[in-house]
Amino acid sequence: MAPILRVLMVEDCEDDAFLVREVLSGGGYEVLALRVDTEDDLLQALRDEEWDIVLADYCLPAFSAEGALRVLRESGLDIPAIVVSGTVGEDVAVQTIKLGADDYLLKQNLTRLASAVRQVLEGAASRRQQRRLERMKSIILDSSPDLICILDMQGRFIEVSSASLAMLGYAPDELEGAHFEGMMHPADLQRAWDEFHSILAGHPVRNFESRLLHRSGAVVHLLWSAAFSRDDGLIVSVGHDITARKQAEQHIRYLAMHDDLTGLPNRNLIQDRIVQAIAHARRSGSLLALLYLDLDRFKIINDGYGHLFGDAVLRASGERLVRLVREGDTVARLGGDEFLILLTDLRQPGDADIVARKIIESLDCPLAVQGREIHLSGSLGVSLFPYDGETAAALIDNADMAMYRAKELGRSNYQFFTCEMSERTQQRVELETRLRGAAAAGQLRLVYQPKVSLDDGRIIGCEALLRWHHPELGLVPPGHFIPIAEESGLIVAIGDWVLRAACAQARAWMDAGLPPICVAVNVSALQFLQQDVVAWVTRILEEVGIPPGWLELELTESLIAQDIEKVTIAIDQLKGLGVKLSIDDFGIGYSSLSYLKRFRVDTLKIDQSFVRNMLVEAEDSTIVRAVISLAHNLNFRVIAEGVETEQHCHFLRAHGCDEIQGYYFSRPVTAPEFEAMHRQGKRLSA
Repeated sequence: MAPILRVLMVEDCEDDAFLVREVLSGGGYEVLALRVDTEDDLLQALRDEEWDIVLADYCLPAFSAEGALRVLRESGLDIPAIVVSGTVGEDVAVQTIKLGADDYLLKQNLTRLASAVRQVLEGAASRRQQRRLERMKSIILDSSPDLICILDMQGRFIEVSSASLAMLGYAPDELEGAHFEGMMHPADLQRAWDEFHSILAGHPVRNFESRLLHRSGAVVHLLWSAAFSRDDGLIVSVGHDITARKQAEQHIRYLAMHDDLTGLPNRNLIQDRIVQAIAHARRSGSLLALLYLDLDRFKIINDGYGHLFGDAVLRASGERLVRLVREGDTVARLGGDEFLILLTDLRQPGDADIVARKIIESLDCPLAVQGREIHLSGSLGVSLFPYDGETAAALIDNADMAMYRAKELGRSNYQFFTCEMSERTQQRVELETRLRGAAAAGQLRLVYQPKVSLDDGRIIGCEALLRWHHPELGLVPPGHFIPIAEESGLIVAIGDWVLRAACAQARAWMDAGLPPICVAVNVSALQFLQQDVVAWVTRILEEVGIPPGWLELELTESLIAQDIEKVTIAIDQLKGLGVKLSIDDFGIGYSSLSYLKRFRVDTLKIDQSFVRNMLVEAEDSTIVRAVISLAHNLNFRVIAEGVETEQHCHFLRAHGCDEIQGYYFSRPVTAPEFEAMHRQGKRLSA
C-alpha cells in the first residue's frame, strides 16, 4: 500500500500542479494535494490541515517562494519545503536554501522529484527526532537531582546537569570545559583514572564510589555509573549523591565505637586495636600492655552528688588518663567506672610499671569538677603480651583478674597478672574437655524464642538457642561454653548438630499441622569460613525435607569483614537457594558498614545491649533509631532482641522496628511449649 503524502502546493498553474501530482504518484505516493497561490490562502491552508511538505513555485504573480518560506518560518510549523520553479538560477537557488528551503528543483527536470521529497522527508523526520532527543536531554539535565555529565575522551566536561550547582557549588557553564581532575578528591584520583580508562576500553562502570570537592572545599560522596559512546567519542556519567548515607554510616560507626559520655573509644574499638597491636607486636618483637582501671568509691560520689555530676567526674577522669599516656596509646571506657588503657611498642615490662604508677599517683591528686575538689583512687590490673595471653580476650580477662587482686589488697594500687590468678583459665580447659563429649552424650538441647511482628503481634518465627545440661555442672550458660567452642574449633561439629536439630524440629512442626515456621540458627565465622557452607546447608535441608524458606541463618558482623569475597559469594548462593539471612547483634561490629550494601541479607538484628538501655542512655537510643532508619533505607527488615518491657516495645514500634524478640513476649521455651503457644495463637498486645 502506497504511503499517503499530504502536499501543499504554492503554484499558480494548475497544469504544473497536475504534473507534480502525477510525478509523485508515479514515485510511489498516494498524493493528497491542495494548490494555493496567495499568502492568505497559504495561511488558511496551514491553519486548516496538517501537511507533510510544501512545494512552492519561485515566482507567482501575487506571491513568491520567498514569501511562502517566510510564512512557514513565522508560523512555527515544522514542515519541510522544496522550491520547484521553471526559472531559477544557481544564486537564487542558494538564496532559497538560506531562507529555509530544504531543496530546489527545476520543473523541466522533475524526474528526481519523488526521491528528493523522500530525502527531504527523511531529513525532516531525523531533525524532529533530534530535536525531541535534545528536549528530553534538556529536561533530564534540568530536572534530575543526580549529577549528569558528558565528558570528552580527554576527561573534560562537555555538558553538565543543573544539579551541579546544588551538589558542587558550580553552575553548569563553570564546569563545561573543565577537567574532572580538578573536581576529584586527591585520594580517589588514581582510581578515577583507572575507571576512566576502563570506560574508554568499552567496559561500562556501575556503582563506582568517589569523592568530589565542593566549591567550598567540602567533600561530596558520589555513586557513579558511566558508559562510553564510541560513535560520538563521549562518556556519559551519572553521579548519585550518597553524602548523607556516608555521613549516617560514619555517625553510626562512631556511635558503635565510642563512648557517648566521654568520647573515648569503647570496648568494641579497643578490642579491635588490641588485635592490631598484637599483630604488630608479633612482627616487631615488642611488648604491649593492657591496664584495666576501676575507680574506687565512684558509686559513693555518683549517689551523693547525682548522676550528672558523676558523669562529669567520668569525663574529667578520662581526660586525665589521656594526658598521662602517649599519643599512640589508647584510653577506652568500658562502661560504668571502668577504663582500659592499651600501651604499645614497649621494650620491657618496666615501661608498663612506670605508666601504672603514674596513673595511681595521678588519681590520688584531687580532681576539680564543677567547682568541687573530688578525691578519687583507683585499682589497676596489668597484663602483658606475650606473657599473659595470646588474644585480646585473654589479655583483657587477665588484666581484669589482676585489677580485682589490686582491690583485694586494699585499693589504690596496681598489680601485674600472675599464674596464681589463672584458675579461671584452668576451669576453661576443663570445660572444653567436658564439652567435647556433650553432643554424643545427649547433653545438648535446643530451646526456641519466638519472634513477633510489631504490625499485628503474631508469632512469625523463632530463634533456636543452644543449651548445655551437664549431669554434674547443671545448666552451663552459653556465654561460658560458646567462646570455648569457637576457640577450640568444636563449634563446627556443634553447629552441625544445632542446624540439623533445628531443621528437624521445623519438619516435626510441619508434620504436626502447624503453619510454616521460619527457624533462625546462629552460624559462627568458623562454620561459615572453614567449610562449604552452601553444600552443608543444602545437604541438611534435603535430608530433613524442609523448604529453604523455613530456615534463617544469623551471621555475625565479625564474619562479614574477614573474607569479603568468599562471604559475598556464599551469601548470594544461599539467597539463591531461598534461605533467609540476617546480621546478628548489629551495631557492635567494626567494619560491617563498609560492606553492608554488598550483602543480600533480609534482616538486621539490633543487639540487646543497645535495646536494654535505650530508654535511659541517649547513646543507645540514638543508635537504635539510626540502625532502624539505615536498615529501612537499604530495604532490610529490623528485629530488636532483648525486649523486656512494654516501654521497650512502645519505643520500637513508634520508631518503625518490624519485629521483636525477648522476655517481654516470651522467654526461650521447649519445642512442645512453643508449639502450644503457636497453636493457641498467642499475640503481642497492642
